[in-house]
Amino acid sequence: MPISREDLEAVVRDGLVADIFRAERAIALLQVSGTRASEINGGKGNFGELFGAFQVALTTEAILAIARLHDQPSKRFPTRCLKGVLELLSAQHKELPTIKEPYQLELSLRTMDAPPELLAILQERPAGFAPAFAEFAVSVLEAPERTKALADLKAVRDKSLAHNEHVAALEGPTWNALIDLVEVAKWVVGALGWAYFSTAYHVNGEYLLSNDAKRPSLALGRLLNILYLSPAKPSETPTS
Repeated sequence: MPISREDLEAVVRDGLVADIFRAERAIALLQVSGTRASEINGGKGNFGELFGAFQVALTTEAILAIARLHDQPSKRFPTRCLKGVLELLSAQHKELPTIKEPYQLELSLRTMDAPPELLAILQERPAGFAPAFAEFAVSVLEAPERTKALADLKAVRDKSLAHNEHVAALEGPTWNALIDLVEVAKWVVGALGWAYFSTAYHVNGEYLLSNDAKRPSLALGRLLNILYLSPAKPSETPTS
């Protein structure tokens, strides 16, 4: 049965794009609050505990969103994850819609350092693009450093967040490793946007929705400026 453009786009938009947004929003808020920690903890208002609670919640949000992006596809239920999309591209490529924007897709692939073989397939036999792209994306995910980061991420999610197992202290992935895992998902979404949806997610190496995800962190920065950088109001002196 042919896969409609709408069905494929819904999986990408409601799964990958949504979780990329959640992860980037949480990470940006954590970065702003982290860089202003000395003001928050030592400044007026005693807001350290409040922001500490926010940071715990945001860390959980980021880890769960990134873990969902890189989940294993379920055999029982549809799972809107990166590997599920790649499996779909490989297994059902003959039923996929035709490529919508081959020129923009090629430009996007070049910013991702895609191998010449993949670019040649796009140019010479575009019907074979989907499985070739899926194979390339899987090879990127299977780089040793990403394999370790994914294993550490899954352990933290499964043993600490989803379940409260009595285990020794877990060593989770670094923030740089988590950001890298988000970047991989972003360029996959960018390529698929040009290939099948005529949607510009990735342009000139920039993921366009990142700015939207960072807007709350900009607002947080403005709030902290008002709280800690604005001149103190003069104390009111009662009149005689």
